[in-house]
Amino acid sequence: MILTPTMLACFGLLASMGCGNSKAGQSTAKQIPGALQLSPANANVSAGASIRLTLLSGEAVVSNAACAWSASDPTILTSKGNGEFLGVAAGSTAVKVACEGKSASASVLVTSAANPSAIKITSGGVYSGNWTSKDPSVPVVTIITNEPVTIRNSTVSGPGELIVIYGSHEGADVTIDNVTGTATDPGIAGKAKGKFVDAQVVSRLSVTHCTLHKASFGVYVAASTLESMLIKDNMADDLDDRKSDGNGGYLLNQRTLGHFIQLNRVSLPNGGEIAWNQMINTDGEASTEDIFNFYESRATQNKVLLVHDNYLEGAFAAGQTTTYTGGGIQFDGDSSDSSIANGFIKVSENTVVHTAGFGISIAAGHDITVTRNRIVSCGKDRTGKWIARPDSTALGMWNYYQTTQYFNNYMVDNSGGLIRPDDRENPVPGDVSAPSASKELNNVIGTNIFEQPCLSNEKLLAAEAAEKTRWLASVSVAGEAIGDQH
Repeated sequence: MILTPTMLACFGLLASMGCGNSKAGQSTAKQIPGALQLSPANANVSAGASIRLTLLSGEAVVSNAACAWSASDPTILTSKGNGEFLGVAAGSTAVKVACEGKSASASVLVTSAANPSAIKITSGGVYSGNWTSKDPSVPVVTIITNEPVTIRNSTVSGPGELIVIYGSHEGADVTIDNVTGTATDPGIAGKAKGKFVDAQVVSRLSVTHCTLHKASFGVYVAASTLESMLIKDNMADDLDDRKSDGNGGYLLNQRTLGHFIQLNRVSLPNGGEIAWNQMINTDGEASTEDIFNFYESRATQNKVLLVHDNYLEGAFAAGQTTTYTGGGIQFDGDSSDSSIANGFIKVSENTVVHTAGFGISIAAGHDITVTRNRIVSCGKDRTGKWIARPDSTALGMWNYYQTTQYFNNYMVDNSGGLIRPDDRENPVPGDVSAPSASKELNNVIGTNIFEQPCLSNEKLLAAEAAEKTRWLASVSVAGEAIGDQH
């Protein structure tokens, strides 16, 4: 989906950003009048859960963007910034905020976790277990250390976040291997299922041979400079980003806009790899936005991010009555800052099947190559109802945000074919939309041969099924093992 940074922040997709017009690092006034106080002055939180304190001057709420927050004992409570603290272990500690020469303090009591089967990891090591949480506000696994941590041969399940990683300073170092995660209904109106991996401030991340069911997100990485990143050989089914109605159902047209994999303002100075992952969503059972979304994330000219040999089936939102804006693989972000914009990413040999939107779209960024991918989408669900839009296309090259960081993008040797309805709902090809192709900026659409297998196969969706068979054969030839093997 193409979202502005403000929209992403409001949906909870951007770390450390607000939904108003003020910028991080700025306060609303040059001087805070009166004495400061924190509310509540005495707070309680369970280990593994979060609490937010409000900064007041008299009865007025004070912007805390330029304030420094701290806990006296970080082994009991750790600051996440902007007044939010995470309970680490049982005990009591003072918290303090300092703003423009003034300060205030409060006391926080951290009680034992409400979910004894959830786990909080505060030191490095190899961990294995069968963990769960029954509280949507308590993650199943919380990692709060920069020491190397490996989660291996494990299962995690619950109605909230499944694995949460909070790094600090130089970043966390986490390996997740052979883990199965299952997200369940939070049972709270307006709350969606949790993420399989929610990682922020990470220096090294490896997620391999994992299986995830019904999560709102698969792997979400934000606000990180990664020395190494590998997301490989994972399997996901029926991703679900819809918000619960609190009664076992869903609120209409209310979603958290989830993704199988999203990099959100991630820098990869040594490159990285996203490969041999499988995601299959079922008509009527799943809901997701872009399957892969790269938001203002980049590698380097000499060490690119490789996105290859992934199988992505089912980009749609079950039950949604408003316009669906997602698709297969999207490059996103409105920054004209060369240090932030998407860049140096190679997308090759991927298969995108059954999308209601686009196949692969470059809406933002530079030096992005899209080659030898297969996009095969017949445009209808298994009941014969159209899911494709009249403007759906297999490939898109459009500088949506009109930034100065849109150049050296290349789409060539892609194949397959996407079918969409015309104004009379007749099936017609939707191959390429390239309003930002530019010889001067070297944004090139080369030769892409769309043989339209959907139009040549009389059996509904048989052409799409053939793509899965072809991809599984390539998995066998490559010797890859997809999903949790333990």
